[in-house]
Amino acid sequence: MKYFVDFQRMPKGALRPLDEGEVVPLKISAGSDPSLLPNVGDYVLIDNSMYRGEGRSSFTGKVRSRLFRYICANEESNCAVTIVVEDTDDDWEKLVKE
Repeated sequence: MKYFVDFQRMPKGALRPLDEGEVVPLKISAGSDPSLLPNVGDYVLIDNSMYRGEGRSSFTGKVRSRLFRYICANEESNCAVTIVVEDTDDDWEKLVKE
């Protein structure tokens, strides 16, 4: 099974997340460990500053939800995962000491 992962940012107070296209080009093939995907409640920092001008967003927040869509076609199965990251006022300085 192949996993295709899409991250969507949800501004604080918004009713729906933003679909800003491919934020992280992440595909996980069979035999890989998909447990590294952030879970609900995990903090996420996506830094796409190296890709300025290429349409990839950078944002931080807390995972609000994960949606798994299983698509079975013939002999091959795929899973499309959408991870919604909601803006938060939490103090990132208190999360880790760098």
